[in-house]
Amino acid sequence: MPAALTQSAALAGAADTASFLAGRRRLFREAPQRAFGSVAVLGLWLALAASSKSDRGGRSSGRTVALASLNAAGQFAMLGVHLKHRIAGPRVWLGAALGGAALGGAVTAR
Repeated sequence: MPAALTQSAALAGAADTASFLAGRRRLFREAPQRAFGSVAVLGLWLALAASSKSDRGGRSSGRTVALASLNAAGQFAMLGVHLKHRIAGPRVWLGAALGGAALGGAVTAR
């Protein structure tokens, strides 16, 4: 069950990030660093989902825990930056919650 939490949270995070990018295609012209950063975050979510899926016996591998840790740290850092600038909307909170859930599932399944 915890491994399923990791995979579900990672897929939800990937879907949210992909929808963010799809709705803001102009970012690639107007703010390419931000757009490519979001593409990197999307890749991290997808790598975490794939790693979690490939884990055997419902136990998280070290790779999955490492990816979940990196992802959660990034999501919490992004929340911190948004809070500092007073622009933290629901999506940023959702990303941090999903990052924490993915990490919690990975650590619990260890």
